[in-house]
Amino acid sequence: MSAVNALLRDLETTMLRGSQSERAQILSRLTDLFISTAAAMEDEQVSVFDVVIGRLARAIEVRARAELSERLAPVPNAPRGVVRLLALDEISVARPVLVASPRLNDQDLVAVSAAKGRDHMLAITERPNLGEPVTDFLILRGGRVVTHAVAANQTARFSRHGMGVLVMRAVQDDALQATLGSRSDIPPELVEQLMIAAKNAARRRLSATLEPSAVNASAVDGAVERGAEAIGAKDQIRDDIGKVSAALIEINRLNEAGELDEATVARFAADGASEHAICAMAVLAQLTLPATEQIILGPDRDAVLLAARGLGWSWETTRTLIGLRKDHGKSDAAIERARQSFRNLNLTTAQRVLGFLRMRDAQP
Repeated sequence: MSAVNALLRDLETTMLRGSQSERAQILSRLTDLFISTAAAMEDEQVSVFDVVIGRLARAIEVRARAELSERLAPVPNAPRGVVRLLALDEISVARPVLVASPRLNDQDLVAVSAAKGRDHMLAITERPNLGEPVTDFLILRGGRVVTHAVAANQTARFSRHGMGVLVMRAVQDDALQATLGSRSDIPPELVEQLMIAAKNAARRRLSATLEPSAVNASAVDGAVERGAEAIGAKDQIRDDIGKVSAALIEINRLNEAGELDEATVARFAADGASEHAICAMAVLAQLTLPATEQIILGPDRDAVLLAARGLGWSWETTRTLIGLRKDHGKSDAAIERARQSFRNLNLTTAQRVLGFLRMRDAQP
């Protein structure tokens, strides 16, 4: 390490009296030395470079830091502290290590995502073999562009919950639906949800324009026909649209009269009036109809627990909403597990999740 000692002596002088250019030259020499000997270094020796390079990296201009990031990114045992420092720098510096450095673990990547903005998250989505904690966080906090980017990363791994959220969003996002359609790791029950996404999209578009005075009847019929051809269920779509429209009219009337509340939702759900229950919950939760439908009937069975808890509703009301499902999640054992999960949910956490759902739902 005599070469390092010599560089350290130069470093002390340069840090005291040297210019930016001189500091960059010292850093380049240190980096050259490290890369040329890194393969044979032990952790203790790497830690020396970590301290020295880290000190210099804080005192050089952006262009030099960006060059350092590019050089250290592919090195398997690059100084961990320096790599973390670079990852939290501005994006021109951070990008090389965010995309490629093996020294950043899942915890590091989540921390960077939490501390920085969309550009840093997008760089992270390019990494190979992203782990579930990272993809979960990117889906939660990244917004639409980041969500699309991470969904397009074919080597990224997703938790059951994370994939469920992606599929739920795809119901309202044709581009995301197409991206997910190219993946081979979607569970069968979620594949089924993607298959009906076209139907949900058709219902959403038609519901948004279903004003008899403004919509030409032949145009509506043509839209229904085209949607029906896509999924082979024209009559069912028309019937569903009629039910949703009737439910919207009734729920709006109740809301304007000040008669829409938790008890109303529970009554509709207990009677099996799913369209009315979904519309009522959408109004009270300040969510769109497609988002509320996914919360109650979608693949993520915990979503209705979180939303109901966030609204301050009782287990009894939540139980009636679960009763609207048509899957095996209604067995006695499943209901008991859901009850325990609901009881254990922290109200503040549930409210925070509900707030996130509202923000995400409001995104274009």
